[in-house]
Amino acid sequence: MSACFRNMVLSLGLCAVASVAHAAEWKHEIAPYVWGSSMQGTVGVGALTAETDLSFSDILDNLEFGFMGTYRASTDRYSITVDAIYMGLGATERGPGGVLKADIDLDQVGLSADFGYALNDRFTVLAGLRYVDLETQVEVAGPLGNQRSTREQQSWVDPVIGVQYAWPFADQWSLNLRGDIGGFGVGSDFAWQAIATLRWQFSPRTGVGLAYRHLDMDYEDGKGDDRFLYNVATSGPALGVIFTF
Repeated sequence: MSACFRNMVLSLGLCAVASVAHAAEWKHEIAPYVWGSSMQGTVGVGALTAETDLSFSDILDNLEFGFMGTYRASTDRYSITVDAIYMGLGATERGPGGVLKADIDLDQVGLSADFGYALNDRFTVLAGLRYVDLETQVEVAGPLGNQRSTREQQSWVDPVIGVQYAWPFADQWSLNLRGDIGGFGVGSDFAWQAIATLRWQFSPRTGVGLAYRHLDMDYEDGKGDDRFLYNVATSGPALGVIFTF
């Protein structure tokens, strides 16, 4: 996606936010959370393609640093939601007999922002952007001390549209369902996400959210030696604390 088009899309999003910034009093929520995710799919660089199947325990064993959190502001019929994910993974793999050693580092950043308009008390339509950045570095050391290193970095921005349904079925309990689709060939070829969240608001300022989240991205760019393929589904339960102010 060209830088010009990307800047235009971001500018339109900022204008939409600014148009409602002067509305009535805003309610703010911040929710740090832990996503017990697994990753399955296909990853390819150049002519090489590999199947990926990492359980949550695999990811946890190789996690160097991670952060996940959501911010939401709402007023009247309007809302703004920002979700951020960062994972730094590092692993060391050895070949047959331990002759070859490979140090692998993977940094993954996901940042999404969407603007919501409530059609009624329960249904909200969403439109926004999702930014993804992947950086991989592999260093291979041979038996004679010779080393080879390769680094690959890819980033893209997806337009996203979706819908959200909120059901407050008890005084302190609610169920929130969200689904969205994106990409459409602008960034990724196609991406979709589904989230179901059970929320317990045990005090006016604090709540707990238990969720299940599935995010599927199909991205491919370049040809030949420059080809990069990322067709991976990330899914699993999540648990977070919600602070309201």
